[in-house]
Amino acid sequence: MARGTFYLMALGLQRQQTEEELERWRQVLARLVGAEIELLGDAETSFDEDETLRLGRGEVVMRLDEQRGHADIFFQLPGEPRFIYARMTKVSEQQARATALLILDELAQYPLAEWDAQFERIRQHFGFPLTRVDFNTLHLDREQLQRLQRREVVLVLDESGSRDESSVHVYAPIGNTGKVLVMGPMRLFQKYPVEMLVLVGVLGLVAMGLATYMLVRPLQTRLQRLGRAVEQVGHGNLNVKVEVKSSDAIGQLAATFNGMTEHIRRLIESQREMTRAVSHELRTPVARLRFGMEIMAATPGEEERNQKLDELDRDIDQLNELIDEILTFARLEEGSPAIEFEDIDVVALLKRLQSELIPISQDIAIELDPQALADLAPEDASAEGSERYIHRIVQNLVTNALRYAKSRVVLRYRSDGELACIEVEDDGPGIPEADRERIFLPFSRLDDSRQRPGRGGGYGLGLSIVQRIADWHGGTVAILDGAEGGALFRVCWPHQRPVSGHVLGRL
Repeated sequence: MARGTFYLMALGLQRQQTEEELERWRQVLARLVGAEIELLGDAETSFDEDETLRLGRGEVVMRLDEQRGHADIFFQLPGEPRFIYARMTKVSEQQARATALLILDELAQYPLAEWDAQFERIRQHFGFPLTRVDFNTLHLDREQLQRLQRREVVLVLDESGSRDESSVHVYAPIGNTGKVLVMGPMRLFQKYPVEMLVLVGVLGLVAMGLATYMLVRPLQTRLQRLGRAVEQVGHGNLNVKVEVKSSDAIGQLAATFNGMTEHIRRLIESQREMTRAVSHELRTPVARLRFGMEIMAATPGEEERNQKLDELDRDIDQLNELIDEILTFARLEEGSPAIEFEDIDVVALLKRLQSELIPISQDIAIELDPQALADLAPEDASAEGSERYIHRIVQNLVTNALRYAKSRVVLRYRSDGELACIEVEDDGPGIPEADRERIFLPFSRLDDSRQRPGRGGGYGLGLSIVQRIADWHGGTVAILDGAEGGALFRVCWPHQRPVSGHVLGRL
């Protein structure tokens, strides 16, 4: 209704010849529609591109202010750069009656013979039917007919159908012609066309599909990269890496995959290295056994044969020791061992190890640093860990120190904040800084000339085992220079059991 109503208002304003007539007509319009009406020039308004196009097509521009509860309506006068402006605060039957009166006023400007053509022109500006019918054909009640006879505008609400089909008709008598102007039906609830609803639904589905695709596409791309990496691993390429860009589920999966491939690669390399090293290490004791058996077979005296048997027994002990070291290292390389954490009395453990290792120390003294024990607070005397594996750490470090020490090996236990630290120091030649990383590699040994005469050279697995056990306790192993020029091994791990992180990430 707004477009047709403002069109008729604009035509009425354009017919006024003087400023006084224009002002009088503006006031009449304001009383008719129940809102202030203003006529604005081009400089007094501002419209965006879409609003300008709509005004040029003869449409109204409505700006709704929901917070203040009003709507500003603009309409351009045909062929002029001037605009009708109205601020509507409510819509009522007053505007419907005003529209009917404006239609009748517009028809009154023309001779009766032209009414049909003019009525057709007016009707094109409304979005609902406009008709002229005979008064005698109206199906209205008595009161409504009497009002029409009194030249009043009558509104009729039709609620015979459903709520969505409720409508309003406006009836206005056309002078003395015996005709009545009928506006409507004007539906109270405008239905959307089925085509529009289908179009909106399709566009909504397309938008949802595009949004879903934009969200899923990066995930799909990352999964495809991960799938290609898995395929390469299946073909034997263990050096492949998946880029980790985020910490979401796929990023965590990629990190796990990278850790897994790194672990597998290290295991395979370790197995290859171990196979080569084991074959080399086993060759020496086996050759000695064979040589000893051949000599024993050619030895006539019983005393000499018994001596050879003792030598063979020592060779078998060394072979058993080597096999035990290999099995321990292999077990630690396979993954996390079954470590049972418990409170360990570290001082008591060191004292027990001192007693156990004295028989093999020969002339090397194994001492506990009394000053370190005196400085230790009672609550720091224990730490959480696996007593079996901490015992193995100290045993390997002391055994290693006995091979190089000149006169003594010193054991210390310190508490460094949240860390428990065991130190094993010897007074031997020390370890060059260039070799301090290499000696932790499996089957890696220093120059035998650095050892004391008569001490076995070991098999190069002891320190590798120490590093692995420290790692599983969340600790570290460091090699420092001792106070007497020898080597000082320091193993530190948390007093409290470390929170288990990503296992593969620590390998």
